[in-house]
Amino acid sequence: MMSRVKWRVSLLFVLITLSIFFSMIANSDRFMEFGGNGTFTPIGTGISREDRITNLTQRLEVGDHETKLSAAAELGRFGETAADALIERIESNISSSGEVNSYMLLALLETRDSRTETVLSESFKKIQESNEITAEEQAENEISADILQAIEEKDRAMRRNLAISLDRDYNDETNSLEAALRAEEQNSSIYDSFALSEFEPDEPGSETEKLIKALKSDSGSIRIAALMALGERKEAAAIDSITPILTRDYSPVQSSAAYALGEIGDERAVEVLIKQMKDGSDSVRSNSAIALGKIGKETAVPDLIQRLRDNRAVVRSSAALALGKIGSETAREPLIEVLNSGKLIDGRAKDSVNANEDVRKSAILALGEIGGPGVTEVLTDILIDKEERLSVRMAAAAALGNTGDPQAMETLKNVFNDRNTDTNLRNQAFLALGKSKNQEAAELLVEKLGDREFGDSARKALSEMGEVAVDPLIENLKTTDRRARDETALILIEIGDPKAVNPLIEAYQ
Repeated sequence: MMSRVKWRVSLLFVLITLSIFFSMIANSDRFMEFGGNGTFTPIGTGISREDRITNLTQRLEVGDHETKLSAAAELGRFGETAADALIERIESNISSSGEVNSYMLLALLETRDSRTETVLSESFKKIQESNEITAEEQAENEISADILQAIEEKDRAMRRNLAISLDRDYNDETNSLEAALRAEEQNSSIYDSFALSEFEPDEPGSETEKLIKALKSDSGSIRIAALMALGERKEAAAIDSITPILTRDYSPVQSSAAYALGEIGDERAVEVLIKQMKDGSDSVRSNSAIALGKIGKETAVPDLIQRLRDNRAVVRSSAALALGKIGSETAREPLIEVLNSGKLIDGRAKDSVNANEDVRKSAILALGEIGGPGVTEVLTDILIDKEERLSVRMAAAAALGNTGDPQAMETLKNVFNDRNTDTNLRNQAFLALGKSKNQEAAELLVEKLGDREFGDSARKALSEMGEVAVDPLIENLKTTDRRARDETALILIEIGDPKAVNPLIEAYQ
């Protein structure tokens, strides 16, 4: 009798378990979807197609790369209904992000809607116009992203040091100013508020006039805030009020003044910056050198070359970056000498300061900008020298990419193809190849689009190569690998070359 009862209880338990299991399956898609950094609308069996499409479109806006590719593919299954929503968003420019629009155009391709060709053609016109403006701006600057990033890192270090100094001198009184100095993105609003805080609301004059007046404040923190605000605003009217501060105030305020003068970029500041680059404290000399690089006046070159022999590594490093930013060929040999004299032989360097990692990286990047006789050979020696620090070798790879020398491209290719080389260095060499605007390099990059280690770098480099990469990318649309096809299509959309429209349409039919 007991065994029969146990059997019935067991059967009932099995039935209940199965009931719960099938209930969970039936309702599984009612759970919240997550993708990237966003939380999305619940999708269940009772939800409308329109709501599903809205949810998937949200994933195009806030998901990570993988989520966006998946959402684009899913939207394609909704055909015309999804196309209506996508076209409305694309044509009304609801998204301010070009990247998001690229994913929307990819999703539209997935729908195979008859309107796709027209929408794609119109969008490509806008993308081309935007890319041409960007290319013109880059051509005017003629400065690589590598050296600009290195200079920005110097500025960040200067701001961090200012924040540390303020915290030491003022404790909690300057918290908001310290936060503004540590922020990655700089704008003048917090600096404005802090600098103007000692004035009454009815203080006469414009904001600029009051900021200039704040430079005479008894409080060093107010003067620093005013200098930062004027620098961010690029107020040329403040030059005559800032230059005396650079020579007379205490070091943190002087550094702020040097930064402000560099941001304003007025040639009237060159003479006083040259003076302080020789006579100021370590931080003032370093920041004055960076400011001279930003202003870009050739007359500063001899004095910057002289600072390559400064007794402090931070000043030599800043002087090297400034010379690279100005791009004077006069600096080529002195910069090569910095690298040669800092090379370790049997554990020792002829000049120990030039063996400093930051000095070497800065001199390398500067030579990549200047280029010319002997540069490729020097940079190649550093790149393949296993005794050099990894970060220095990576800087050499980046700089070789900026030279545009065919010999440098061959070296970079060899480094990338060597599987025994550090992955980070191979990746840097791979990115540097993308700067070459070379058909052969483009083909190599296309081959690596589906690579787990180098796919992200290939995508970025091909997008930046522009027109040179279009033909190899169009050829790659014929791949049977759906993921590789979507990656290829996305890059072609970002480039926006009109001749890619028909191949894209055909690839998704």
